[in-house]
Amino acid sequence: MKAILILGIGLALATPALAQDAGLVFAALDANKDGKVTQAEAQKNAAVAQMFAQADKNKDGSLSKAEFEAAFGK
Repeated sequence: MKAILILGIGLALATPALAQDAGLVFAALDANKDGKVTQAEAQKNAAVAQMFAQADKNKDGSLSKAEFEAAFGK
């Protein structure tokens, strides 16, 4: 079971966020589970890293779940 979870997270991180359920990708990227994705955490997904500045609407240096879903779908 643990191996399946790790494999699933690995696939979510390796695949562009636009092709995945944004909530799952957000959860996988939020390494410290504080409810936001920092620019450092976003580096694990090329699509998110590339669009980070545009997605960070309030320019606080992190993406809330609402900002993430607005940019990458639900």
